[in-house]
Amino acid sequence: MASLKASLVAVSFIVLVLAGINLYLGYSGNDLLAHHYMTDGEWTDSSCGGCHMGVYEEVAESSHVQRDIAQWEPLTNYHADIQGEEQWVKEYGRYHPGGGELEEYGVDIDCMSCHEQYGLYDAEKRAMAFESGNFSAANDAALEDAIPVVQQDPLHVATYTLDVVTPLPILIAFHDAVNAGPTKTSCIDSCHEKDVPTTAVMWASEDYEEYDVHAEVNCVECHTTEEHNIAGSEVHGPETTEEMSVHGELATMKSCEDADCHEGISHGPVADAHLEFLECQSCHIPALPGGELPGGTPLKSFNWSSGERVDSYRMEDFAPQLAWTNGVQEGKLNLPDSKNDSDVKLASFNVVTGSWWDAGQDADVLANPHTSASMGDPIPTSEVKAADSNGDGTVTSEEMQAYDGDSDGTPDYPNAVLRQIDLHYKLGHNIAGSETGMEEPLMCDDCHGVSASETLQQVHFEERPDCQTCHEVQPVIDWAALGYDSDPAETDPPTNFSAKTIDITIPGAKPPEVEREPAF
Repeated sequence: MASLKASLVAVSFIVLVLAGINLYLGYSGNDLLAHHYMTDGEWTDSSCGGCHMGVYEEVAESSHVQRDIAQWEPLTNYHADIQGEEQWVKEYGRYHPGGGELEEYGVDIDCMSCHEQYGLYDAEKRAMAFESGNFSAANDAALEDAIPVVQQDPLHVATYTLDVVTPLPILIAFHDAVNAGPTKTSCIDSCHEKDVPTTAVMWASEDYEEYDVHAEVNCVECHTTEEHNIAGSEVHGPETTEEMSVHGELATMKSCEDADCHEGISHGPVADAHLEFLECQSCHIPALPGGELPGGTPLKSFNWSSGERVDSYRMEDFAPQLAWTNGVQEGKLNLPDSKNDSDVKLASFNVVTGSWWDAGQDADVLANPHTSASMGDPIPTSEVKAADSNGDGTVTSEEMQAYDGDSDGTPDYPNAVLRQIDLHYKLGHNIAGSETGMEEPLMCDDCHGVSASETLQQVHFEERPDCQTCHEVQPVIDWAALGYDSDPAETDPPTNFSAKTIDITIPGAKPPEVEREPAF
């Protein structure tokens, strides 16, 4: 009995000491609660800064928040100066975490869109609030179902009923259980399910583990974060020093060859030498799924030529295309680089053909409408529709160039040109392994040996017909399109690349077991 009393006294003393520390540092159970799940059912994000001093300001400057909502891009073809920024918020605000340019619409940074851990964050309810124009209620709507669950959580009740006497370690334990780092589900449900039409990712599928060897890896393990800037595809800033990048300083994406990933793994000297100019994904994304996927259907093309978007889809499984890239140029269209450009590597892309009308004011666009990387001067869809003078649903060059919307007797777009561009969307998911994925990773003969005969050499590099003239499925690699005049591995006599194998050596791997006949 004496020892039990002594233990209780000791525990009480420790609790009081920790409570004193809490008071000294300004921590309190109800303070933390108020910052995340308010007892009266209200929600506030800006108060996160009460505990995380300076973090709110850091998030406000991050690339996810500092997005230029007036920036035109082909898929949406949205003109904020014509259609209005408020309409943009209604249509696309659901994909913005709040803050930044959304502050003037009453939408603060929604920390829980990334950090909520109960799996109850309702991105669809938030989207509905945006669509209805009830912007200030959007963040609250997303947590409507989560708040009562959290308030009934036994750990929550035990922790916050004690208020200031709750030891700081317990507060932290509860805090991390509710508001820890982003989960894969948060990234997908809140924002990135919209990437499915352009990259055919299967991460929203219940059987995602069958398509990607990294299915169990949390996004932030590769998409590392510095000051709340989340690493993605390499993005280069504006070409002129006068312009400021909306992305600021970006974090660096984790490499496949990093120490805690695939460092030291060898595919043999010949294959390893390819890594100087070839990204791992180029061979490890051999195929992509077509048809209706969770989150959308992969696009083959989109066309704004009539003023309304008309899409065509990839309804069958398909192969990505390889192209040169040294990163995405901010403020430019997603076009590949040349093999003669600096720091380029071959990477895997889904190519989507986009069409839209341009005013033809940019000299490069006017001269090279289908290959220029310039954003140019897209014509608003409302004016494209109005240019359809005979109302047949098709806008011709003559109609667009003759259009006089302000009735001043002078055509508004005398140099109008219809652009048709193969936009390249870089792939980084659906990574295949020997036992995972739609197909096994590419082997030597998937790329090399396709032009081994003089006839094939002539067809592939001189006559250059459309691939589907001969092939039902687009070939894995188009050497001529990549800037070669022959297969770089061509030999005389031709090599049978189908006989070449790629072995994998993993440092420290357990040697293969050998079955032996029993001794007796």
